[in-house]
Amino acid sequence: MPQPQLQIPPRPNPPAALAPIAPLAPLARAVCLALLTAGGLAATSTTVFAQQSGSAEARLSFNIPAGALDDALGAFGAAAGVMVAADPRLTAGVRSPGVRGSYAVEDGLARLLEGTPLQAVRQGPRAYALQARPPRGGETTLPAVTVTDTHLANASTLPETYAGGQTARGGRLGLLGNRDTLDAPFSLTQYTAKLIEDQQAQNIGDVLVNDPSVRNTYSRGAGRDEFNIRGFTLFNYDVSYNGMYGASPRNASALIGIERVEVLRGPNAFLNGMAPYGSVGGSINLVPKRAGAEPLNRVTLSYIDDGQFGTHVDLGRRFGETQELGLRVNAQHSDGDMPQDGAREKLDAFSLGLDYHTDRLRLEADLNYQNRLTHARSGLLFPPASGVRIPSAPDARGNFFPDWTYWKANEWFGVGRAEYDLSPAWTAFAAVGGNRYDFSSLQTNWLMLDGQGNIGARPTRLKEEVNTVTGEAGVRGRFTTGELGHETVLSMSSFDLEHRQLRATSSIVLSDLYDPAALAEPAIAIGSHLPKVSVTRLRSLALADTISIADDRVQLMLGARQQQVVVDGFDGATGKRSAHYSKSALTPAVGITVKPAPALALYANYIEGLSQGPTAPSGAANAGEVFPPDISRQTEIGAKYDFGRIVATLSAFQIERPSSFLDPASLRFSTDGKQRNRGLELLVQGELAPGLRLLGGAAYTEAELLKTQSGANDGNTAPATPRRQANLALEWDTPVLPGLTLTARALHTGGQYVDAANTQKLPAWNRYDLGARYAFTAAGKAVVLRGTVENVADKDYWLSAAREGLTVGAPRTLLLSLSVDL
Repeated sequence: MPQPQLQIPPRPNPPAALAPIAPLAPLARAVCLALLTAGGLAATSTTVFAQQSGSAEARLSFNIPAGALDDALGAFGAAAGVMVAADPRLTAGVRSPGVRGSYAVEDGLARLLEGTPLQAVRQGPRAYALQARPPRGGETTLPAVTVTDTHLANASTLPETYAGGQTARGGRLGLLGNRDTLDAPFSLTQYTAKLIEDQQAQNIGDVLVNDPSVRNTYSRGAGRDEFNIRGFTLFNYDVSYNGMYGASPRNASALIGIERVEVLRGPNAFLNGMAPYGSVGGSINLVPKRAGAEPLNRVTLSYIDDGQFGTHVDLGRRFGETQELGLRVNAQHSDGDMPQDGAREKLDAFSLGLDYHTDRLRLEADLNYQNRLTHARSGLLFPPASGVRIPSAPDARGNFFPDWTYWKANEWFGVGRAEYDLSPAWTAFAAVGGNRYDFSSLQTNWLMLDGQGNIGARPTRLKEEVNTVTGEAGVRGRFTTGELGHETVLSMSSFDLEHRQLRATSSIVLSDLYDPAALAEPAIAIGSHLPKVSVTRLRSLALADTISIADDRVQLMLGARQQQVVVDGFDGATGKRSAHYSKSALTPAVGITVKPAPALALYANYIEGLSQGPTAPSGAANAGEVFPPDISRQTEIGAKYDFGRIVATLSAFQIERPSSFLDPASLRFSTDGKQRNRGLELLVQGELAPGLRLLGGAAYTEAELLKTQSGANDGNTAPATPRRQANLALEWDTPVLPGLTLTARALHTGGQYVDAANTQKLPAWNRYDLGARYAFTAAGKAVVLRGTVENVADKDYWLSAAREGLTVGAPRTLLLSLSVDL
């Protein structure tokens, strides 16, 4: 079994440049260290960090050649803006291998000291001292340290960032906990807070434009997120927060309190339980921010076309003798016009994160609030009847949604987690979370009436209230049987949702895609009492065992989850139960990872996804028959290789998802239909060279309809599934002006069918983004100025045909922000 590793709590991502401190002569360094010690600074909590420190800081570019350690330390201090103090007797005659490339400060300093008899100790903010390394095999006691196994990471241990800082080396794998990417027998990517900040991402969709296996259903300004992963829809309702379904915002998630956005591709019912709304193409998990080792006081001012201004405050502190208590607070206010005509959005958001760590106990708690009001949002446009051509996309800046339409969502959500080490090998864990969602809207769900751009809708007022409570509890541990190592998890989960809704409509209105009519706001009366329409209860019990041999070079994951689904529908007028669904399913999974070499991992998996089964409609020969949960099945093989600064994943997968229909001959309703998606994916991330970062890849998917009703669409391509998708994002730290970084991104999405009969198709589209950021100091404060132009060519295009509805891509959009660490 691997030896435990020492890991320190992650830090916030500071701006990428700080005021340089002049290098110190050897004697001055020794005097400085003595003064620091005499002043009591050295008596504060210090942290010794090893070569693989896993710091979550922003990365800087270094170009320090090998040579005398004294010279290298001076150059490093000037480049990183830190003070490095050392007794000259320790550094005399010692040579450094130097450091070249992009590193966080601690990682870069550890690289500079690689192979020397010295190690660095943090003395305070931006100050370090050198001391002799302990004898090999000696133990060092660290404050605020959690001892964990490399595979059985606890909930509070954040995997370190990968080269370039845009992604991480691992992330949460459902009930298995945090796993290193090379150890996981699945395809996964974790996008960091550094990427979120540098790309000025506002919602999850702004982050996932970097992922070639994912496409957004809605563009910026829709007030809602929805995704297509491996050809299947993933609703924002099914996004998890800190590993829990039902604890994240229902429509769109502000990212002010988010440290990472984790993407797992493919069905995952065994790992995460059944998604409440049945998404099967993958999962998205939001990891909340935690206070870092150093105080944080960051203010960000932002601007988005066409006049939306915002302010974001990010504060972090740790308290206690061993920094055991952490507090992270984020608050945001933004308001103003968006690029589409008449569109406007106001957002107030707040995030509070607490964590407490002792030797055996770890506690976390998060409380979040969002109030989002969006006018004239860019929503779905339903296509005309099959066979009628889809007209060209309208002007993206011109808006066919009236300015009196709106979405208003007010919600509180959060999660509390606890872990307790029963012994060095066994840990008990529990979590509880929830969401209180209040929603009201006045909207026009437009329908295309023909191929010339004429559209019609029935304006609708809607009120909703959704209350969710979710929880889990379990135990995980490790043991050996002979030559086999075991990592076992037993987990129970629950999910309860109550949905209340009231709807009222007016008469039909008409308009035009290319010349929207000036429509008067309809007067639609709606009551104040919201009747209960449905109650959903999900219960599950899961058991997993990861068996390892040959020093973990072979890892076999086995497991199964027993999932129960209970859904009751209610008559809104009488309040009586009108429908009842109660079924269960056993969903197994198996995955294997083989490492022929430390940097190469070959993997394969079989795993399933679950969705609520249908009920045969009235008029069918088997009317009222309740079907068990639909089971989507994935088989996948792949390879991952870590080149040191670049990691690549190549995978091939097949997902089969059942579909239902009424046989016209027998009038029997069945779930014998099928959609089969087969695909290849190549994902790359990291640094091509020092200061040159790469993120992107390509996906090829063949989505075929099988066993359709009367065979009418057998062999056709499934709607909303482009065959080819590609992304490429580059960042270059220019040598001409230190602190200046240029960015570029290109997206390609192939053509996609709108209908199952394949008579309607949207053309392929390309989008190009350009940007720059400049990190500098002003009045001794670290400052980062960022600017991005999305859709530089201002292209008008149909973005997506997901759920058989069309959405328009956003027009050219300018984003600006200024971040200052006070």
